[in-house]
Amino acid sequence: MITVLITGCSMHSVDLIDVLRDNYDHEPVRVIGINCEDTALLRKGVDAGYIVPRITEPDYVPALLDICRKERVDVVFPFITAELPIAARYKEELERNGVKVSVSSLESLEMTGNKISLARRYPGLMPTQLVIPRNSKMHEQLGYEIRAFAKSVGYPEKEICIKIPDGCGGMGFAIASETKGMDLTIYGKFGIHRYITLDYLIQLAERCGRDIILQEYEEGLDYSMCILADRGKLLYGLGFEAYLMAFGSAMFAKIADNDAAMEIAEKIVREAGLDGNACFDFILKKDGSVKLLEVNPRLSATLPFIAKAGLNLPYLRVKQLLGSDVSGMKFDIIHDLRMSKNYESEYFK
Repeated sequence: MITVLITGCSMHSVDLIDVLRDNYDHEPVRVIGINCEDTALLRKGVDAGYIVPRITEPDYVPALLDICRKERVDVVFPFITAELPIAARYKEELERNGVKVSVSSLESLEMTGNKISLARRYPGLMPTQLVIPRNSKMHEQLGYEIRAFAKSVGYPEKEICIKIPDGCGGMGFAIASETKGMDLTIYGKFGIHRYITLDYLIQLAERCGRDIILQEYEEGLDYSMCILADRGKLLYGLGFEAYLMAFGSAMFAKIADNDAAMEIAEKIVREAGLDGNACFDFILKKDGSVKLLEVNPRLSATLPFIAKAGLNLPYLRVKQLLGSDVSGMKFDIIHDLRMSKNYESEYFK
């Protein structure tokens, strides 16, 4: 029996729990879920669930350790981006208590999980971007800088992506567009991004109080490459084309290979020394080239899709952390598998 704890456990974790249990070895797996919000905590499919302090609070790690002891947890999967640096720090303490934590090193997280650092290190692989520092105050200077960048990438004919460095699950993401930003009929529409105008973007930049990334919008198809790495060596990877996105996740997708994306993933894994699960997000352009958008060095909400295609990366990570050599294995991949994600109601007392 293996016991896995998932932090930030929510509705996005349902399929992950299924694939951990539906594993190659038919190994029984218990799943413990924790979340700081009672309304977000997943109750379906978990063997136990706990409300815990926020990751920024001093009581979080002691609470996590108490739960691990009580439930005899073997592996902790941090599921939210903002927790990864914290997990890299508490990893040693938990491992002294016999608990493995699925997180890469602080250095590799800074190189890959930080969207600003990633773009500075790999400018040729990624769209052009501008960082607006959180301490920007002067309206005229700030507005001039944003408008100059917008003009340089072809705005308003070409849209601009807006991100915050530590956002995940679509949080903090918007697109600047003069036409769509004024179209009220698409606000809140499922599968449609949040659009704002350039003037509104400037107001947000003045008041946000945090770094903002402006990125050239690349036309093309969303593509993700999910991988498992072993301290800088890419062991396995499989990707999919996404035709509908929501909550920062693919809602309708198809398994698809892409050699260029795989090559980029291998390069970054090697140079950053990544360890464990990660997901690389790309845009596939019409001319066949690829542009890297970001790297999420953690579990992805769409990893279960990869598992259903025959490559169960979360379970392989569990085995890897518990001491098994998972390299050199052969898998029967369903290359024409498609996925449509749906959500259902949950009833509980």
